[in-house]
Amino acid sequence: MMLEEQAYTGLRVLDMSQGVAGPYCAALLALQGAEVVKVEPPGGDWIRVMGGGEGGMTPLAVASNLGKRSLCIDARKPPGRAAIERLAAQADVLVENFRPGVMARLRLDAASLCTRHPGLVYLSISGFGASGPWVDKPGTDSVLQAYTGLAMLNREADGRPRRIGMLVPDTVSALYATQALGAALYARSRTGRGRHVRISLAECCAAFQAAPLYESALFAGRQAPPTAVPSGVFRTQDGFITLLVLRQDMWERLCTALGRDGWRGDPDYRDNPARGRNAAALNAAIAEQLAQQPSAHWIATLEAADVLCAEVQDYAQFRDHPQMRHQGTFGRLAQPPYEPLPMPYLPGTPRGGPIPPAPATGQHTRAVLHDIGYAADEIAALEQDGIAVQG
Repeated sequence: MMLEEQAYTGLRVLDMSQGVAGPYCAALLALQGAEVVKVEPPGGDWIRVMGGGEGGMTPLAVASNLGKRSLCIDARKPPGRAAIERLAAQADVLVENFRPGVMARLRLDAASLCTRHPGLVYLSISGFGASGPWVDKPGTDSVLQAYTGLAMLNREADGRPRRIGMLVPDTVSALYATQALGAALYARSRTGRGRHVRISLAECCAAFQAAPLYESALFAGRQAPPTAVPSGVFRTQDGFITLLVLRQDMWERLCTALGRDGWRGDPDYRDNPARGRNAAALNAAIAEQLAQQPSAHWIATLEAADVLCAEVQDYAQFRDHPQMRHQGTFGRLAQPPYEPLPMPYLPGTPRGGPIPPAPATGQHTRAVLHDIGYAADEIAALEQDGIAVQG
């Protein structure tokens, strides 16, 4: 059977971004067939030193750069900038996430490049936008989680804000950026013209939290009713499970499963609003009961009653679960300098094949420069002058 051609086969992407939001966006394009050249400064993308790993291959650097080629070149110097301009002339998409003004100082901004190359789709990702009082403020994950309410949404029982333990602002921004690029490329297929797409981490966090943000305005000054009661994570005899009741008939089945038929007629629990007013007492009673048996017992009991539930798993349990094995969710990534390790496939892409690794810093410098017309002696001169670095 012939394999279906990937959606972005033939698309050329120039990825000048660093960190996670821009690079992960470009990686999503690469994993769907795009030819992505990652441009790094002589010292490499700063994400390569964030976290553990060898040779600049931290987990964040690997996951954000799968399937790319790396060109290590100094864009601050005219010969390096000239090489990037050659790449831009051939590119369909350029991705950058520097602070506003940096690309203009390099004369690689959208106004400069899109004028010369009207078909170019130019993506700029910033922390807080291209103008305004915070235009120069650095936008990191911890700053954005605090600023946009994510940390407050994830607050502890005593009200203390708590950061979510992964780079949520960067990751969701990469997803929104990829969506915006797809829309811009679709528009180009009709008009022949590219466009400058601008997004910020702050607005992406806002869009990601659309429902809770709207709820906070709708119920301003008063407590919003709970979505569903009972719900939450409960300790069992040997672990934790999550439990959620969505409808009244599910509540009645839960009562039967727990041997609590008396709760059905209790006016404190007669419907979801009543259960919401008495959530603390109800959840405490359920917690006390669930702690008496192991997780497997309760999962079997609740699933038999068609009540929403799941065992709380760590990543190893998630990877090894029969459903994930059946779906082929994880492939094996042969990523130097490591032994092959599991990596999830991009949703919507074929399963079973190899996952392309991330490049080392400057791994493809000579090859990329050759592809855009540089002769061997010209490449050697760039290396001799410290402008280009072969990894």
